[in-house]
Amino acid sequence: MSAGIYIHWPFCERKCPYCDFYTFGREHPSFALGGRYLEALVREIAGASQRFELTNKPAADTIYLGGGTPSLMGAETVEAVLHALREVFDIDPAAEITIEINPTTAEAILIDELLQIGVNRLSVGCQSFNDRVLKRLGRVHDAATTRRAIEKMREAGVANLSLDLIFGAPTQTIGDLKTDLDELLTFEPEHVSAYNMTVHEGTPFARHEREGRLTLAGEDEQVAMFELMMDRLAEAGYEHYEISNWARPGFRSRHNSKYWRRCDVYAFGVAAHGVIDGIRYENPRDLANYLNSNVASSRSDLLTERSRRGEIMMLALRRVDGVDWSEIDEWMQADARAYYRAEIDLLAQDGLIEADPNLRLTRKGILIADTVMEAFF
Repeated sequence: MSAGIYIHWPFCERKCPYCDFYTFGREHPSFALGGRYLEALVREIAGASQRFELTNKPAADTIYLGGGTPSLMGAETVEAVLHALREVFDIDPAAEITIEINPTTAEAILIDELLQIGVNRLSVGCQSFNDRVLKRLGRVHDAATTRRAIEKMREAGVANLSLDLIFGAPTQTIGDLKTDLDELLTFEPEHVSAYNMTVHEGTPFARHEREGRLTLAGEDEQVAMFELMMDRLAEAGYEHYEISNWARPGFRSRHNSKYWRRCDVYAFGVAAHGVIDGIRYENPRDLANYLNSNVASSRSDLLTERSRRGEIMMLALRRVDGVDWSEIDEWMQADARAYYRAEIDLLAQDGLIEADPNLRLTRKGILIADTVMEAFF
């Protein structure tokens, strides 16, 4: 299958207190290094043939610009990156090209310019349409800004729009989430991503939680919120195709699906994560080193056999439609049902998975997916 390409742009207007990605807000001295970063990024892309020992141009049909806030790049910088990629990769003319956009940046860039250079999918970090919740999340935008941004995108002709929500956020109630969903659906997005609020070690939110200044929804309330998401989006005609993702027919994320199907994804940029021939790699989380390197060094994950097989099962279970056992056996180079017989039998008895004819989570299993997946590691 054709590969995907991920580009990491580590700059954003302000780093959110729950974010653990390698990013820099406008207040950080590194924010001023965008020009040098573009040079280093183009240099890394140009060195891909040598780095990955490519004998020809690999075919690629998805490009995803994430971060950070890659919409801060502007159309001219995005075009320079796309040009560099086309020098090394055989990019499908019908490739899905996605860029993440913060609602505030949509007012500063020309959406039609992005469309003209080939970007055809926009992913907007709405998170909520409730100003109280947005403020508690540390977001720089308010709900009115989000509404204007989405309207601007539709007016520019954006026909593939993905909107992100967070549920279980501080101060958020299930009534707040219902209102968020109602408003989100008025924009008729082609795709919806929804993420449960998670506190990552090393973030301000983790410190606030230790200090007793952060209270999140309890487990029962989080489950109720997830069920509300599933029911409301199903009623509106969206396919729940991955644990955190819903789409109208024909609008599933082609790029993200590559991760769940263990396709090759070439990743460029500081701290970027890729996977080639089933082996994951990560560029160093060191901006100064990245800016001064001729070709980015990387670290490959050395997984134990149990961890490698567990990851295969985890990726399979994320696909809500289910996965044929023959596909899992091919990935694992083993009889997966025999290897995990005890775990599969127990989870099936508990009503958390279905194993026949394909492997899939039940609705009950989806609600506690992380716990189910731990059984395979």
